[in-house]
Order: sequence, then C-alpha cells, then structure tokens
Amino acid sequence: MTHCIAHNISSPLGWTSEENFAAVLQGRTKLTTHKGKWALPQSFVASLFDDNAVEERFNSHVGDVGLALSRFEMLVVLSVKQAAEQAQINLSSSDVGIVLATTKGNVELLSPTNQPHIPRQRTLIAPSAAAIAHALGSANTPHVVCNACISGAHALLFAHRLLEMGQYRQVVVCGCDVQSPFIVSGFQSFKAFSQAPCKPFDLYRDGLNLGETAATMILSTTEPTTQRAWHIVGGAVRNDAYHISSPSKKGEGCYRALVATGVNDAENIAFVSAHGTATPYNDEMEAKALHRAGLSAVPVNALKGIYGHTMGAAGVLETVLSMMSIEDGTVLPTIGFSEFGVSKPLLISAQAQPTSKRSFVKMLSGFGGCNVAMRWQWGENTANGNETQGQSKALLPALTPLRRVQITPQEVQIDGQTLAIDNPNGTLLTAIYKQWANDYPKFYKMDGLSRLAFAAGELLTKGTEGLPSMALDDSAAIVFVGNSGSLASDIKYQGTIQQADNFFPSPAHFVYTLPNIATGELAIRHNVHGETAFFIASQPHEAQMGTLLQSAAMDGEAKQVVGGWLEYEDDTHFEAQIALYHVERGA
Repeated sequence: MTHCIAHNISSPLGWTSEENFAAVLQGRTKLTTHKGKWALPQSFVASLFDDNAVEERFNSHVGDVGLALSRFEMLVVLSVKQAAEQAQINLSSSDVGIVLATTKGNVELLSPTNQPHIPRQRTLIAPSAAAIAHALGSANTPHVVCNACISGAHALLFAHRLLEMGQYRQVVVCGCDVQSPFIVSGFQSFKAFSQAPCKPFDLYRDGLNLGETAATMILSTTEPTTQRAWHIVGGAVRNDAYHISSPSKKGEGCYRALVATGVNDAENIAFVSAHGTATPYNDEMEAKALHRAGLSAVPVNALKGIYGHTMGAAGVLETVLSMMSIEDGTVLPTIGFSEFGVSKPLLISAQAQPTSKRSFVKMLSGFGGCNVAMRWQWGENTANGNETQGQSKALLPALTPLRRVQITPQEVQIDGQTLAIDNPNGTLLTAIYKQWANDYPKFYKMDGLSRLAFAAGELLTKGTEGLPSMALDDSAAIVFVGNSGSLASDIKYQGTIQQADNFFPSPAHFVYTLPNIATGELAIRHNVHGETAFFIASQPHEAQMGTLLQSAAMDGEAKQVVGGWLEYEDDTHFEAQIALYHVERGA
C-alpha cells in the first residue's frame, strides 16, 4: 500500500498543517479584497501572503542555499523541508523522489520588473524545479506535473504509481502556486471572479477567489508505526472531451473519474471534498456528476471559501485538511454556502458535522477538460512498520508501439518513413492540417503547442497508402512531455498586460497558457475520455519518458496510450516525437 507519512501546509493562515487546520475549524480566512494591487485596474478577492512574509520565513528557517530563489521556489522549499523533518527522511537519498505540481510556477518572471535578481531562465518550470531540487539537496530530478487545476491531486496519484513501480521508497509531493498580475488578470478576462468571498454551491454564487499556498505530502511504501495510517484506495483521471475551458454539461469526465476510483459503497464514505470553485458551471457540473455516481446522500464540502482557489496546490492542500478532519471526527463546513443553488440534491452544510467514518473522496476539475478523483482511507495499521512491496515490475502493463510520428520544421516521418508535405506557403503545421484533415476550423484558433499535438494526432490515426487508419479508443490516455510547455502562449498573453496604458487581457490568449490544453484539444478531436496529462522535463530522457507513459498505462481502463515529447517554441522551432501504444496486461 501507499501511505502518507507526513504533510505540511504553508499558507497565509499558518506555516504548519496544524495551524491551518485550527484556523479552518475556527472559520478564519485571509480572503481579502485587494484594490490597486500590482497596479491592476480591477479589484479582486484573494488569500495572499503578507508582503515579504515568505522571504522572512525562508531566511529564518532555511537560510542560504547557495543560489537566489524566487518567492515560488522559497515557498516550495519551506513546505517540503518541514514535511521531510516530520517524516525524518533524507532528501538526498536516491530512493526519495520529488513530484512538483504547479500550474504556472514562476510565470511572474515574464515581467522584467518582478524579482529582477532571479535568472529569467527560471520562467521555464524545469530549471525552476532543478533550483528547488538543489536547494533541497535532492539526488533526483523532480517530476513536474502541469495539469491545470487538478495538478496537485494528479501528482499524488502519479507518486502512488511511482511507488508501485518500485522507482522509490518515498515520494515527496508538493503543490504550489503564487499569485501575480498574469494569473489574476487572466481570470478577470474570463469574468470568473466574485467581488466578495466565494459561495460554493450557493444559489447566489457568482465566481471564484484565488489563493496562494504550498502543500506537501510524503508518500511511502513503509507504513508508519502509528495505530492508524492513511492510504490510497484508488484514483483516476478522466477527460470530458467536451471543451477546453467549460466543464461538461453532464459532468462526464468527473463522473467517470469517480466511478473508476471506486465509490459504490457510499455508506462508508464520510464526505466528498469537492472542487467547489463557486462558478455557476463548475458547481452545477459537480452536482450532476455526484448524483450520477450515486453520492447524493454523502456529505459534500468545499474549502475555496477559506483559501480561494490555490490552483496547483489545491489537490494537496484539500487532501491534507480532509485527512485531518477525519482524524478529528469532523466533516468540515462549506464556508460561504447558505442557500442551495444546484439542480441535483447534495448534502452541503455551512456548519461542521460529526463523523465516525474513515474514508473520503477528493475531486477536482480543470481547464483542458481534465478531472481527477482520489479515495483515501484511514485504517488500522497491522504491518508493524514493515515495508510493503509495490507492484512487481513483471505485473506492470507493457506498451507495444503501433505507430510513431516525428514532426520537425525540416521533416515529417511516420514509422521512420519521410512523408511528403505540400507546403508552398505558410507554416508546416498548417500544411499538415490542410493535407490530412481540413475539416476542423477550430485548428486555426489553437496555439502552436495545440496545433502541433493536433497534427501529430492526425498522422497517428489517419491511414496512408501503406498504413491503415487507427481510431483511438474511448479510454485512451494522452500523455505529453515538454520543456517549454505553454511559454509561447504565456509570452503572448504577457504582451496584453505589459503596459498600463495598453492593457487588454485576452481570454483567447489566456486559455492556452496551460500546456495541458494540448491534451484536451486532442481528446475533443478524437472523443476520448481517458487520462490526460502534461509533464515538464528539460529534455526527452528515454527512461523518464517511459516512466510517464507507464504511469498512464497503470490505469486499469487504458487500452491505448498516446504520448511522447511535445515541444513548441515558435513556428520555426518545434518537435513532436509521439507514438500510439497498445497496452498489454498480464494475466
């Protein structure tokens, strides 16, 4: 089994999990209306650290680590170090892995005036993760999950699989995001903000708030010696295959994730910790998914009314608080809720409720159509601290390549054979689209990374004179890895907010500032609802790529995996090395 052996929450409400849980029980929040913050023309509500609070805490509790760190990097290091001290693990050990979950990392460094002492190279998440690993003394390159709002919970599921593979003895998972003009203005461009503390599932809900936090959990194959231990019962990621920024009207991906996680014994579940962003469409979607999954009689809570939406940290933060609430015998209240406001019945309360049950479900949704559900159990510890072995490598699913595609500005290949592309004018990706598809006008609205993914998908599935067509299965997983991620779109969006006298934040640009949108576009095109994920890495390292693809194949419903390297800088610098794999499982 995979167990949680330590955790930490570092937020505006406190620097430890205990301080945060006490604040939640007391109903305290740091959600505040910020007017004129960062010279933004519109006010917004968010839970933010006090000015210089992170820096002061870092200097007093960590000190000099040999290189300058950004505020985002300091916050990660602070949280991880506290959790590692609690677990008494050596971060420099080769059998301790690190998984970092973030949506935007150091995106605020795109502004030349923000933290000018930090090298601009660390706008890229891979160098930033390397700096974090250096500061922690880690012997291993961190895995980086960049999967929109589900990143934190997806990172926990991925870490669980790493342990099952036998890759590590312990895995440190940290979810972290800090707020900036980039992120705030982007959500404002979508008109997604409430001008008051948010009201999850309430009749009068009108939008979300934001927050910043680092939250860490340490997972292990060694059970703690305590009487009871937390372990993962199940988890799944599913895509809506509906829209890149709007949730499925039926809650399709969310429902599928819940069912795949295992929720058919509702009477044993203490509560569901919902995403609960307090936006009209998200909360309605979650209500429909919970109803379809037979969970209408299970208590539901949402914590965004205390912390705001903490983005890449949300999955870890809200899981830790859910664990602590079960240990306390409490179902935490949904702060901000007063009058029921969704179409399907749910058990939601603005007051804390007692519980004696020891299992909960955490669910999240995000842009790109991604959804995650995870189930945790607080159970009796009978292993006396002995190591429990992960899944034998011999039993892991095997991946058999069915077709390979390589796309560079110079050449297009299918299974090693060069493909002739008629490209007299325009870009190569547009030429591929015109020659191989030409039936999907939305292609022209996509950013470069999504166009590259789309082109690779067409070449993988469309037949040629020598190759048959191959449709993607409904449960196919889509896993991409790249270095730049969405940086090209980030730079475009930054250009819309760079000058105060020429400030025009564009939702059309902002939606593509998440690299996993590329996986969502492919899921929509091919109508697949399996696991979708985007990871960040500095280069296409074969062993790491194999691990990431293997992880997706460990989903029991996956019959195919589409995945590989996807890197886009601009129209003259890009590369796709993508394959379609068949998943073979042992008896």
